[in-house]
Amino acid sequence: MSVKNIIFDLGNVIIDLDIDRTWLHLKHWLGNDYELVLKNIQPDNDIFIQFEVGKMSEEDFFQTLRQTTDYPLSIRQLKEAWNSMLLQIPPQRFALLARLKEKYNVFLLSNTNKTHVDWVDGYLQTVYGFTIQDFDARYFHKAYYSHLIHLRKPNEDIYEYVLKDAHLKASETLFIDDNAQNIEGAKRVGLQTILHRIGDEIGDVLKDY
Repeated sequence: MSVKNIIFDLGNVIIDLDIDRTWLHLKHWLGNDYELVLKNIQPDNDIFIQFEVGKMSEEDFFQTLRQTTDYPLSIRQLKEAWNSMLLQIPPQRFALLARLKEKYNVFLLSNTNKTHVDWVDGYLQTVYGFTIQDFDARYFHKAYYSHLIHLRKPNEDIYEYVLKDAHLKASETLFIDDNAQNIEGAKRVGLQTILHRIGDEIGDVLKDY
């Protein structure tokens, strides 16, 4: 079936991630208390979910993590650990998005949070000279961030929200994500999908597709 619209995930599709870097930072600083904090930042934990859908503030999130342990870890250290999983966006991906936007309706749909978005904004300004708002407008017809729309993948309502908001037909829309559960959620609402393997280059994946 033909594709008129493409929805990209952000992490491990557009921006490279190394989630283990966050765990290593926490282990280094917290020692045995690491496991206590780790439980609160798993994707199925209520604290994590509330932060990711914008129902818990950044300050409350990190204060809650601090209270998990008796170790005197600062919010600055927690943020540094939290953001250490974020790596880079190679320039060829901007070029790919720009080419695709000329022929398709291109969107971004990310499970994320204020802390990570602020880091990406700083990274883009430092390395490429433009803000995340410029990034959203330049390379996508619209960007959807979980903490701003108060919905998250893999729940079906987030895909239905995007389809309705952007006036898209699911059968004409390709969704690309590195998380199998997110892919399954997208399939349930009728989207075409690609499960993006971590380490693959998205340009090569789409060329093969």
